[in-house]
Amino acid sequence: MEVELQEDGVALAAAQTPKPRTFEAWLGQAGNPTPLPRTDHRLPVLVVGAGPAGLAAMAALQQAGVEFEGLEFHSQVGGIWDQSNPLSSVYDSLTTNTSRYTMHLGSAMPSSWPDYPHHRQAHGYLERFAEESGILPRIRFLTSFEGARQSDHHTWIAALRSVGEHQSHAREYRAILIATGMHNKKNRIYPEPLRSQAVASGLDVIHASEYRNPAGYVGKRVLVVGLGVSGTDIASEISRVASRTMLSFRSVPWIVPLNLFGRPGDLAALSSTSRLPFRVQRDFFRMVRAMTVGDPRRLGLPLPTDGLWDRFALSDRGIVEALRTKRVVAYQNAIAIENGVAQFDDGHSEPIDAVVFATGYERKYPLWDATTPRGKTLSETLPFLIFDSTDPSRACLSEAISPCGCWPIFREQGRAIAAFFAAEQADATSVLDFNARRSLPSPDVKRNWYKNADGFHVNAGAYLQTLQKLTAWLSASRRTVSALRASSSPVVAAQEGDLSGHS
Repeated sequence: MEVELQEDGVALAAAQTPKPRTFEAWLGQAGNPTPLPRTDHRLPVLVVGAGPAGLAAMAALQQAGVEFEGLEFHSQVGGIWDQSNPLSSVYDSLTTNTSRYTMHLGSAMPSSWPDYPHHRQAHGYLERFAEESGILPRIRFLTSFEGARQSDHHTWIAALRSVGEHQSHAREYRAILIATGMHNKKNRIYPEPLRSQAVASGLDVIHASEYRNPAGYVGKRVLVVGLGVSGTDIASEISRVASRTMLSFRSVPWIVPLNLFGRPGDLAALSSTSRLPFRVQRDFFRMVRAMTVGDPRRLGLPLPTDGLWDRFALSDRGIVEALRTKRVVAYQNAIAIENGVAQFDDGHSEPIDAVVFATGYERKYPLWDATTPRGKTLSETLPFLIFDSTDPSRACLSEAISPCGCWPIFREQGRAIAAFFAAEQADATSVLDFNARRSLPSPDVKRNWYKNADGFHVNAGAYLQTLQKLTAWLSASRRTVSALRASSSPVVAAQEGDLSGHS
């Protein structure tokens, strides 16, 4: 069976390989006993990036007793949540689009904060987390990751360049964890030739990652391209000062209420995912959505072609009211911009003064940019969405997409990765078992959610539970390879011999 997925901004036809339903089913698969090489445990693990993902990984490695070194090209922690970071896509009024209840790295955000904290509060939380975790002294700031190559003895030689240096310098690491995130200016996507046409027309053209506030759009006719979280937020805000605001879309997501019965909607999504059958969950959300948002056609939008939760749904952060009152007018698919006039699929055209391309970001991570096998999606090459399918010395904290905050997911991803390296350090037999299965299909973490979306879209409850079980299993083994030498097990003996190739 084949299904068309959207990953890295490209439509891919991927063979849908059956996934084991649970972690236990994954563990029950017959593994491939082919051993994988082990690296030098005396060297630290390199963590690239000091945003929420990188901080979560560093804290987990420290807790697990695994030596590490953090790397951050900016002068302080926070990633995109630090607006002073040159790569930050945060605009002035931005609040989190998931609630503080599902957005944390272990300790809850203060109860005095609003349900959806301001970005400065989110950044402050990350600064306190880094300080309280004791990881700040182990982060090299103002240093860029320029790439890495593997040595003959399975370590990584990373090229690092500090601010002010004209050339990079090399440092050796046991393994590399990529935590560089996705939603930053390096990864932004523009639709061509629409962008080139807008520039040629002499319009004010930016990507949503460059938007900061609506001051420059007073009295202007503005086209926002993209019906996602950023596009709808920015269109709603600009429409309060612009003379006309148009929102162009290619496909339409279901719009769902931000809050349910006075509580953040992501709480309901997280709590319901592990307790109720998917059909019951979806019927409940359909009913609530119909009662609150209503028929999309009354907002000037066509009906979505996917079922609710077959793809990611858009939380209403003000766009419904803006569309109802015509402060924002939606048009399907801007196909051309000529001489300052936008042309749409339905034959409609309008003069415009400015364009904001809220057209998203490409999912790409250093070391994986050019290594994804042809015909496979990136998510298929990352067991549990974090490990490499063939190389135990590299891992990636990927941004999984769900109705809930991704920070707790980063925390569990970091703990699972740290558990693997700690087990590898101790020669635990769970590492042999894991390596024998790392190329097999990972457990199903969708559980019927997001069936038409790529593999990074997950059922948050199922994914968190799976990662927790993986961490517990990797950490629980007390037997070591050396302790099993006397057993004369041919599989263990063969694996142990290969794994001890470099120490």
